[in-house]
Amino acid sequence: MRHTTFREFATTMEDVARDIVRACRRALDAIVAMPWPAMLACCLGLALLISILPLALFLFVLFMLVKLVAGAFVIDRRRAMREQADGPCGKQ
Repeated sequence: MRHTTFREFATTMEDVARDIVRACRRALDAIVAMPWPAMLACCLGLALLISILPLALFLFVLFMLVKLVAGAFVIDRRRAMREQADGPCGKQ
């Protein structure tokens, strides 16, 4: 196995930074060339993506956790009722 040096790591990071700058310049050129209605639609779509999607995912996870906790209580209650009905020595 070959050990990487700091120079190789720095070169890789420079390449990544160059790619990010290139992508940002391309996005900026696209925004400058975009007409106002298209820019408005793009901004609304981005706002929807940034705000509504994480909220929906959070609520989904929250309700799934509530469902699991409620299900655990229901299962525990049913098990206790079944054990009580069976009696202390098992089935009669």
